Parts: sequence; C-alpha cells; structure tokens
Amino acid sequence: MSFPAYSSYQHSGVEWLGEVPSHWVVERVKHNSYLKGRVGWKGLTSDEYLDDGFAYLVTGTDFRGRTISWAECYCVDRERYEDDPFIQLVDGDLLITKDGTIGKLTLVSGLDKPACLNSGIFLVRPTRAYRTEFLYWVLGSKAFSRFCDLLSTGSTIQHLYQNVFENFAFPIPSEPEQAAIVAFLDREIAKIDTLIEEQRRLIVLLKEKRQAVIAHAVTKGLDPRAPMKDSGIEWLGEIPAHWEVGALKRHWSVTDCKHITAEFVDDGIPLASIREVQSQFVDLSVAKRTTEQFFDQLIEGGRKPEPGDLIFSRNATVGEVAQVAEWHPPFAMGQDVCLLKRRQADVCSDFMQLLLRSLVGETQLANLMIGSTFKRVNVEEIRNLVLPFPPVLEQRDIALSLLRHANAFADLSDEAERGIALLIERRAALISAAVTGKIDVRGSATVLPFPVDRARARGLVAAEVIERSACQPTFGRVKFQKIAFLAEGHVGISELAGSYTREAAGPLDRALIDEMESGAGRIAGITVDQAGGTGTAVSYRLGQHRGAHSQELADWLGADRTAKLDKLIADFAPLTTKQAEAIATLYGVWNDALSEGATPTDDEIIAGFLNDWHPEKRAKFRASELPEWLGWMRRHGIVPTGSGPKTSTGRLFV
Repeated sequence: MSFPAYSSYQHSGVEWLGEVPSHWVVERVKHNSYLKGRVGWKGLTSDEYLDDGFAYLVTGTDFRGRTISWAECYCVDRERYEDDPFIQLVDGDLLITKDGTIGKLTLVSGLDKPACLNSGIFLVRPTRAYRTEFLYWVLGSKAFSRFCDLLSTGSTIQHLYQNVFENFAFPIPSEPEQAAIVAFLDREIAKIDTLIEEQRRLIVLLKEKRQAVIAHAVTKGLDPRAPMKDSGIEWLGEIPAHWEVGALKRHWSVTDCKHITAEFVDDGIPLASIREVQSQFVDLSVAKRTTEQFFDQLIEGGRKPEPGDLIFSRNATVGEVAQVAEWHPPFAMGQDVCLLKRRQADVCSDFMQLLLRSLVGETQLANLMIGSTFKRVNVEEIRNLVLPFPPVLEQRDIALSLLRHANAFADLSDEAERGIALLIERRAALISAAVTGKIDVRGSATVLPFPVDRARARGLVAAEVIERSACQPTFGRVKFQKIAFLAEGHVGISELAGSYTREAAGPLDRALIDEMESGAGRIAGITVDQAGGTGTAVSYRLGQHRGAHSQELADWLGADRTAKLDKLIADFAPLTTKQAEAIATLYGVWNDALSEGATPTDDEIIAGFLNDWHPEKRAKFRASELPEWLGWMRRHGIVPTGSGPKTSTGRLFV
C-alpha cells in the first residue's frame, strides 16, 4: 500500500523532524498544552493505597495501550485527591510515564469516578491547536524516540524532566488533517497489531503442537499398530507393550555439581550453568571461565562432562537440559546444574533429552516444586524421575523423527518471528510518516469521528447490506458473511476490522457478524429470524424505518466507497449461497497470496482453495467449476490487491 506525498515541504528547523508539509506549523508542547506532573507527592505509604476509595490513583502499570485498566487501579481518599487539583483527570487527557520506563502512553476515557496521578506520570491537556489523540501518535513515533535519544547523550534516560519534555517540538496540521491522520493510524495500526498478534499466537500454537508431538512419540512410539499395555502410572497411561517403565537412575547416573565458589577469569576454562543449557547443545559462547586449578576441583568425582552426557538445571529454571557434543572444549559444571551420564554407551542421548523436556518430565518436575517459592529439585528426586524406556534402537528412531519435526517447527517459528519484526518495523515507519507529513493520508478514507465507533460502523454497513438484500430468496447469514468480508477486503471498509478464519463456508469472523447483526437491530430495527433454532437457516426481518441510516453511511464512506459497496451488493444479488461462498473464498486465497508477495496463477489459487482452506471444500467443489468464478470476479472487478484482511488458518495441523 502506498500513499502520496504533500505537494510542497519546508524545513522544520528541528533536527529530529526534518522537512514537514509547507502549511503545517511546528510548535513546542509548552506552547499548546497544559502540562503537569505531580510535584508534591513523593509517594504514598502502604496504608494510603485503597482497594476502593473516592478517586482512582493512576500509575504506569495501569496503562493498557491506549486505555487504562480502571479495575486494577488503587484508589485514594477525597483528601488526597483534592490536595492537588492540578492533576485531576478528565476524559481525553493524555498521560505519559516520565520515570523508569520512559514514554508509555495512554488516553483517559471511561471515567466513572474522580481520578488522579502518581508522581511518575505527566498529564498533557491541549489548550489549543491539537487533539490529544493526535499527540498520542506523535509521541509514539520515531520523532519522539529520536528526540529522547539525542538528549540522552549515550546514556539510558531514567527520568524525563518537565523542562525537557515541554520543549519537544512537533508539527501540527489543521484540525481536519489531525482527524484524518488519527483515523488512518487507528485503522491501519489496528490491522498491523492484529497481524502481529496472529503471528504470536501462531508461535504459541507451534510450540504447543511441537510439545504434543514429542509427548506422544516418547510415550506411545511411532507405530500406531503396536500392542499397548497399562504403564501402571495414571498420568502416563498406556505405553507400547515391549517398553519398560522405571526410574531415570536405572539407565543414567546423576551427579550434582561441586559446591565450591570458583574464581572467574577472562581467559580460562568455561563453566556451564543454567544459561548455557537452554538449547539442544551446551552453549559456551558467553560462559564464565575459571582457572585450571578450580577446573580440576570442579571435575573431581566423575564430574567431567564428556560427549553424550547431559547437563540438567535443577535450581531456578528447573528442567533445562543440553547435550555435551564432540566439538566442545573441556569445561566444567558451574552452579545449579547436575550431570547425567549413560550407564550403557548405546543409550540414546537425543531421546533422553527430548523425554526430559517433554510433558512427561515437566509434569513430574512441576509436582516436585509445588508449594516452593524458590524453584528447586534435589538430585535424589531427579534420579527417581519415572520414565518410559523403549529399546535403544527404537529410542534412536523416535529421536531422529522428532528432531526432523523440531527443525520444521523451528523454521516455521523463525519465519513467524521474522514476520513480526517486519510488521513492527512497518508499524513504526507508518506512524512516523503520517505524523510528520511524509505521506498524505487525507484521501485514504472519510471516517467516523474519533474515537472510531466500530460497533456503529459495523451496524451501519450491516443495515445497508441486509435492507438491500433481504428480499432475495438466496440471502441469509452465509451470504451476508461473504458480503461483509468483501466489504472490508474489496470495498476497503477497513473500519469493520474483522479477523477472518478459514471456515468450511469461507472466510468468517463470528464475533464480527454477531455485532453487525446487533448493530443493524439498534440502527434499523432489523431482527434475526432462525425458526429452526441454532444451526439452521437464518433470514432477516426489516424494521419500520428503512433507509434512515443511508445518509450517515454515505457521509462516512465517501463517494468512492459508497459506489463500490452499492456495486458489490448488486453483483451478489443473483448469486446462490454456494456461488457467494466460492467467490469470497477464492478472493481470500488470492488476497493472502498477494499479501505474502506471491503472484499466484489460477491453478495455484484453485489448489489453495481446495487443499489449504478446509477439508469440506474438496467435497463441495470441483476444480473444473472454479475457473468460471475467477472469470466472474475479473468481469465484475472483484480482484484483490493484497491489501485486504488476511485470513488465518489451522491448515498446519489438519
């Protein structure tokens, strides 16, 4: 997505801003703001914090993005609140932390009783020229972070002084431009944040899936046809009949580290403690080092790590385990770890490491640590961990299979992490470009007043679609869902802010549809009729005041988007439910590919439709009928650009 620049620029006269649009003015915070931080209070004693009291006392820990968690705020009595009237909050105030973590931002909204600040926050309230919603994005931009960096002179800022902050200069466009920039960033950053959260959820799911795959393999084996037996242990359940169950010490010796305080030197022999055992192999790259004299003491009594051994953490971060490899130089155990050595040379170290890191090991270790504030497991408890033991050759096969899976999961997680990094970079760049005028977003959309009333936006669109379509014999909830998806993706009504999953009947956000139907009821009196109960066909009954919402919707959408929505509704009118499903799904597959930088052929779009969406698609559609609907989409101009909402999928786990 690209945006035009303004027609002319001038130098701002401020190093961290560079050029700004010629008609913008640059002013300092103090010239346009009421700015106040608490001066009188050095802090409260514990008995002055109230769970419930006359007024909220807001601290930086209560910030939740651009909102405040009022339910988690401590309170103060009336006397404390009235002691300093200059920091009494009103809706619309901007708050910024000035101590410790500098620059956390939030906006005050939803006050249901008085509220004030602690001493670590500035209150910023505009006296003229700008909206706090606009300054919220300015202070979240690279321009402000660069201002702080220049003032830090190489050291970490621990405190943002008022006389420094009030001299922060920023460009101020006209009020309508501010509204357009705020609406644009609210919309676009919300979409980016949604994508970031999806990637983070994917990483969590990958980790959970990896753990589940490992847990199954190390307790059930790789052969689903293998005869099973009861392990005799409730939490372990059945295991292959030819496996044994026993204590770790039957196959591995467990030796604690030497409890002496070693001397650390810059150039010596490395020590492996907890930090060094958090990957597959012991990582000595940043390990502390000791002298030869202490090394000799630390390896006494069979404590010298050798290839195939495992180093296991038993204090603080309990359960981390890493292998000693052939390439490791001589090293010794540091504190808080113990050494596991094979009693037979052919026992598989890879398998044991996977087993100890699986739910089998984690469950037992968690039970051993219950009730302890300091996580610790003693050596004898480690020796007596109860574990399943397959034959050695089977251990190797299981380990080899799991390591292949682990590499695949790691590749997917790394790709998701890279995606997050790119999205965060784009997020920062978009904010900075918008608030400093490097891009002109005034024409991107005519939007609802700030803050965007998303529920009303959804209701207005729903009322229009339903009132225009309810008379059609093929129109019901499924068809409504597909039009809603394309209203956001194709028409560009990004204020709908859907989060669409790849469901059997096409792209779907159930919560979005529920809110759209509720909104249509409030705005236009539309009711949902589902005579057969949950899971049956839905129809819609229109209200008394049809079309009363239309002007508000048109004013908000603007001429271009209104025309595109009109055409979309008209184009879908003659379609059956199945045809609407096909088009919306093809659009989703195609748009997802474009958003990832691909240029898919029709065959690739169809393959994605049938193979990567939902298993029911192959039962419902034939490959030979889908080109017809791709052609229909092109004839009607319903062709994605990659900027529409991306669908999320569980296809990795199908």
